[in-house]
Amino acid sequence: MKRVAILGPGGAGKSRLAVELGAAIETKVIYLDRLFWKPGWVPRPKEEWDAMQRRERAGDSWIVEGLTEGGMDPWLDEADTVLFLDTPPLVCIWRVTRRRLNAEAGVGMPLGCEPAPFYRAFLKFLRRLSQYQRTTRPAIQVDLARRANSQRIVVLRNERESREFLKNARSHGQSDGRRT
Repeated sequence: MKRVAILGPGGAGKSRLAVELGAAIETKVIYLDRLFWKPGWVPRPKEEWDAMQRRERAGDSWIVEGLTEGGMDPWLDEADTVLFLDTPPLVCIWRVTRRRLNAEAGVGMPLGCEPAPFYRAFLKFLRRLSQYQRTTRPAIQVDLARRANSQRIVVLRNERESREFLKNARSHGQSDGRRT
């Protein structure tokens, strides 16, 4: 497990899993939101965004998380392991609500970007989550089924499964001395 892509909806726990997995296997974590957004929520120009992604993907090992405007296909194509957090929508809603009401900035929050007020952001999040459930999730499932013969695909549906995955990642060693 040297190149890992983590997929899932907002509130699924992608950033937290990325941090914990990165520490467990001593691998760099790349937050696509941090790469894509400049301060003040200004998107990077396409050429700059593409160049940044190419540079980051060139590394020997990485963990990448976050669906972005630019998609994740290049990352998925180069990943040896894909983790799909298929978290139930109500859990995602609870986590986002708790995080926002506690004024917590997510680990992958772009630098210089302040979260929108809860009353504005929450309805937008609910619309995105609904869209994700209707169209994005089924498309991801089809894509992952297509990749199953050439890549390791791991579907994590709840906190227990994520904890078990991390426990196994910590306990299995690799020949280069890294832990997976």
